[in-house]
Formats: sequence, C-alpha cells, structure tokens
Amino acid sequence: MGSVGFGEIALIAIVALLVFGPDRLPELSRKAGELLTKAREMTRSFTDSLDSEFDEATSPIRTLQSEFHATKDELTSAAGTILNFDGPTDLGGATSETPQAESSDTGESAPTTQAAPEALAEEELPDAQDRDTE
Repeated sequence: MGSVGFGEIALIAIVALLVFGPDRLPELSRKAGELLTKAREMTRSFTDSLDSEFDEATSPIRTLQSEFHATKDELTSAAGTILNFDGPTDLGGATSETPQAESSDTGESAPTTQAAPEALAEEELPDAQDRDTE
C-alpha cells in the first residue's frame, strides 16, 4: 500500500467537514487524536513486554554471538601475524644471500636465494656427459 499524501488528507478533511459539519468536527478530531495516542501507547507497551519476555530467551544467543565475534577477531589477528611473518632475522651468522662471484670479467654473478628453485636444481646436478667422463 502507498502512503497518504497531502491531496488525500485534504479530500478526507473536506468530506468529514461536509458529513459532520463544522460544529462537531473539532470534537471528532480531538477524540481521533486521543485514540491514536492510546493506540501508540498500547503498541509501545506490547513491544516492551515482548522484548522483556524474549530477552531471557535470547540472552544466551547474544552471549554466544559476542564470544564468536571475539574469537573471530582473535583468529583474524593471529592469521595476519602468521601471514606477515618473515622468518627469523638471524640464522646463526648465515646471510640470506650467497656471495657474489669473485671474477668480474664474466659479468655474471652467482645466483641468490631469490632465484627460481628449478634453476638452482639444474646448476647443482652434473650433466650426464660429466658423469660418464669421470
């Protein structure tokens, strides 16, 4: 259903004025206002009583909900800490990079730990020809 606009209210007021007359209209509008006020008070009282009755039933659920949110926040924080972990900074004097090649005439440097694992694995394994000649 739609809301009642100004035009509809004006039409109702004109019809009420014609049906009840100007003498009884103020008295009827006063009584209508009192009825609306009583209806609002009854509605508010009813909702307050329902809220108080169901508050006892829903309090364990609210407690569990707050515990759930606290646990979720704790796990999210722990996961963020784990994901941002870079590892130990000191590995007993070892550095994270391998030393550079000593000869500078080739212009190549030794691979660092940043290199792809496949490239490191290929360099470490001798070729089949080298094994046969040895």
